[in-house]
Amino acid sequence: MARTSVLVVAVTVCLAFAPPSPATAQLLSPGRLAAAHASLEGIRNCTSCHELGQRGVAPDRCLGCHAPLADRIERNEGYHASIESDQCADCHQEHLGTDFDLLHLDQEAFSHSATGYELLASHAGVDCRDCHVAGNITDGAVVAFKGEHGALDRTFLGLSPTCSGCHQDENPHGDQFGTAACVDCHDEGDWNTPPNFDHAATAYPLDGEHLGVSCAGCHGSDPATAVYRPVAFGSCKDCHEDPHDGAMNDACASCHRTAGWLTVSTANVERRFDHATTRFPLAGAHATASCQACHRRGRAPNTALIRMGYQPGTQNSTYPRPRFQGCRSCHVDQHLDGAGGVRWSDCASCHSETRFAPSPFSLARHAETVFPLTGAHVVTPCSACHQNPGQGHTTFALALPGQACVDCHEADDPHEGLFEGRPCSECHVTDAFELALFDHGLVTQGPDARACASCHADDDPHAGQFGGQDCASCHATEAFLIPNFDHATTRFLLDGAHANAACASCHVTEGGGVVRYKPLGTECVDCHGEVTVEPHFGKAAE
Repeated sequence: MARTSVLVVAVTVCLAFAPPSPATAQLLSPGRLAAAHASLEGIRNCTSCHELGQRGVAPDRCLGCHAPLADRIERNEGYHASIESDQCADCHQEHLGTDFDLLHLDQEAFSHSATGYELLASHAGVDCRDCHVAGNITDGAVVAFKGEHGALDRTFLGLSPTCSGCHQDENPHGDQFGTAACVDCHDEGDWNTPPNFDHAATAYPLDGEHLGVSCAGCHGSDPATAVYRPVAFGSCKDCHEDPHDGAMNDACASCHRTAGWLTVSTANVERRFDHATTRFPLAGAHATASCQACHRRGRAPNTALIRMGYQPGTQNSTYPRPRFQGCRSCHVDQHLDGAGGVRWSDCASCHSETRFAPSPFSLARHAETVFPLTGAHVVTPCSACHQNPGQGHTTFALALPGQACVDCHEADDPHEGLFEGRPCSECHVTDAFELALFDHGLVTQGPDARACASCHADDDPHAGQFGGQDCASCHATEAFLIPNFDHATTRFLLDGAHANAACASCHVTEGGGVVRYKPLGTECVDCHGEVTVEPHFGKAAE
C-alpha cells in the first residue's frame, strides 16, 4: 500500500469517529454557501437541502423553505411558473462562495413578459430596482418570508400588477374614481393622455365641437387639482356663460346644438324652441304670433295696442326678456275710465287667449251683472252700449249707466219728457219698443196712477174749481158727461123738491162759459134769497 493511500484511509477513519467541526465540514462541502444561506453552513445542516445518497438538491427541499415562491408556481403565476425545468440548481448554484449571487440575473437579456407582466412603453426602459424595492412589495407572504431573512431589498417577488402597487403616492385623482382601475383609462405610455378612456361610456357623451375640446378645457390642466368626478353637466351654464343673461330660462338646447354654437338661425330657433319651458307657455293667438312680435332687440314693441318693456340688462339680447306680471304688461287696457284708472282687474273674466275680440263674454255672465240682457238687448252689439266718447276705447265700467232706459235712450224718447220720472217699463218691453204693456185702466188706480190733468190740463172746464181733486171721482173715460152723479157724496144732500131740480138751476154758467160748482153756499138764502111770508091767519080773522 502506498504511503498516500494509507494516509487517506487513516484520515477517513478519524473523521468518521471524530466530532464534526467547521474545518471537517469544509473538507466535505464543495465550497462555502452564499450569504443568503449562510445560516445553513455546517455538516449538521447538509440534510436541510440534500438527501443522503442523492446527488444535488431536490426541488421540493428548496420550495419547502421558499414557500411564497412555491405558492406562485402552484397558482401558475410569475416567472418560475414558466420554467420547464424543475431543477432549481440549474439556475441557482450553491457552494460558490459567500459573495456569489444566487440569482445571477442578466437584466439586459431577461424577458419580463415571462413573468406575466410585459413591460411596455415607459416601463420598458425602467431599471429593475426602480420598481422592485421593499416599499413596493404588497404580497404579505413575501414580506413575511423575505423580511425574516433580511432579503426584502434583494427579492424580485411580491409586486402587485396594478398601477397603484407602485404609483400609489403618485395618484393625482385622489378618490374621484373610487375602485376603478388606472388601466381603465391609462396605459404605460404618456400618463397625461388616457388612450383607454371612452367619454361615450360616461353619463355625458361628447359630440359636436365638444369632441375637439381638450380634457383640460373642462377638467383643469393641473393634475393635482383637476376634477373629473363629479362634474356638473345638468345645464350648459355649468360650463358656459349665458349670453342671454337668463332671458331664455337656461333652455340652451332648445335653440343651440353642440355642432356649432354660433350657427343658429332664427328659423331654427323658432321651429325648435319650446316656449312651454318658460314662465309663459303660449296658447291661443299667442301661439301663432311671431317671436319678433314680443322679442325685438333694442326696443320693445310700442303701438296703439301694445306697450311692452324688457327686463333690465336683456334689451340687447337676441331674444330680450319681456317684463310680465299680467295681460297689462304687454297689452294696452281698452277699458280705462275717464280718469285713466283701471275698471277691471281680471282680463280673463271676459277674454281668452284664443280670441281677444270680440269677447267671449256670455249672456250667462251678463246675467250676473246689474243689467241682465233680455229681448232686443240680446242681439245688440256690445259697442252700442259700451262706449266711452272722447277716450277712443270701449268701456265696461262696473258703474256703467244703464239701469234706466233713459240712461241710453234719452235721445230716442218720443214723449219728449212727458213721462219724466216714470219708468219706461210701465208701458214698454225690451222685445219691441212700441207700446205694449200700457193699460189705460191703470190711470185711475193707485197713488201712482196718471191723473187726467196731466193730459187735459188745458181742457179743464172747471177753471180749477176742484183744485187737486181727481177727475175720476166724477168722470169716467167712456164719456166726460156725468149722467149719474151722486149728489149724496157732496156736502149738500138733495132731498125733497131739490131732488128733482135741474143741475143748471143751482150751478149756473158764469162769464167765460164756466159752470160754477165750487164754492157754493149750502144755506137756503144762498140760493133763494130773503123771503117775507105773511101769516094767513091774520087775514082770515078779518
